[in-house]
Amino acid sequence: MGEFILQTGTALHETDANFEFLPTRNLDLFAVKKNGTSTGSTEIAVLTADSNYQTFSLQTGTPLHETDANFQFLLAPNHDLFAIKKNGTATGSTEVAILTTDSGYQAFGLQTGTPLHETDGAFQFTLAENRDLIGIKKANTGTGSTEICILSADSNYQAFTLQTGTALHETGDNYEFSFAPNRDLFAIKKNATGTGSTEVAVLSAASNYQAFTLQTGTALHETDHTFTFGITVDRNLFSVKKSNTGTGSTEVHIIRLA
Repeated sequence: MGEFILQTGTALHETDANFEFLPTRNLDLFAVKKNGTSTGSTEIAVLTADSNYQTFSLQTGTPLHETDANFQFLLAPNHDLFAIKKNGTATGSTEVAILTTDSGYQAFGLQTGTPLHETDGAFQFTLAENRDLIGIKKANTGTGSTEICILSADSNYQAFTLQTGTALHETGDNYEFSFAPNRDLFAIKKNATGTGSTEVAVLSAASNYQAFTLQTGTALHETDHTFTFGITVDRNLFSVKKSNTGTGSTEVHIIRLA
């Protein structure tokens, strides 16, 4: 299904598990380098879509120390950077810290524990348009399905607005998840697929995540840990290939899904 809208190398060298990638609404690409940095902090670099990812608009260290696999990063619509610390926390909970775009990522707007216990590799997080924090529990769930819990931004992440199982079976490391602006949940299955391609399934917010509105293969072959994914505001698949690339750089591939 679909076709490639863009396939390109970038100005960023090949990368590894130390990097996370976050596309913005205008398709600029944030690269978060967790450790092994020259500043001794978690660093941010931004590649611009207008330059076809050949130019950086920002390269900076932050007040956040170097981080590791216990941290996941998320980007709000206004480009505030959320750092989710899953475990090894002082509060004994999953913690949220927000680096503000207005400070050039030099100041925190929030640092807090949450009602969600410490989490592990079975959890992935994503953000809604209103900055609600969505936790996706892939495996070892009480319902035998992939589960969703939502911590509300209005409560400063102190209250749940939803805790539910879904129509999707328990999932593993070959799945990534992303929220669309209308709160539909996109599940990207990288490999071990029936179509021999990277597959996309969409659980609808209107059904409380109990029904699929799309289940499809894509124009992209099966993928592995060198790939990471996001969903654009136009509901296209945004793919970043970190290493083993033909260009010797981190690559961007965007695939139309409809």
